[in-house]
Amino acid sequence: MLIKLGIIVSVIVLGGMIFSTEITSLFPNTSALLADSLKDDITSLNAKVTDSAENRLDSSIDKTIQSVSDSVYEGITDTGDKLVENVNEKISEGITDTGDKLVENVNEKISEGITDTGDKLVENVNLESSTEVLVNEVSGFDPFSLFKNLFQIN
Repeated sequence: MLIKLGIIVSVIVLGGMIFSTEITSLFPNTSALLADSLKDDITSLNAKVTDSAENRLDSSIDKTIQSVSDSVYEGITDTGDKLVENVNEKISEGITDTGDKLVENVNEKISEGITDTGDKLVENVNLESSTEVLVNEVSGFDPFSLFKNLFQIN
């Protein structure tokens, strides 16, 4: 039993010697009055814990703000890129549709113009040839001989 107590005491003494710097940093104020010493040590420990918690909280908040800021920036960038892509696509479709309609209208007008010109040409040719035939026939028309032939008895 004495051996066990000796081992325990030696471990405590050895631990106290090894960790004396840590003990001194945790409890730097040593005084003859135990109450004053404990009060100072608790106040010091409380200040260290508070500072550590504030630093961790500040760094955590900073990381959270940076993460949210990055996410919002990426979202805005992606949305802007998609918006520009959609606008460019719609403009391209509009230009293509307008160009197609323009070509269609031009082709239609050209076709109508050709048809109208052809119809007028045929009409003018028919009118001119009819006029020529009439003029030729009328110029050779003799009304007296027509009446003479009508009343002539065979």
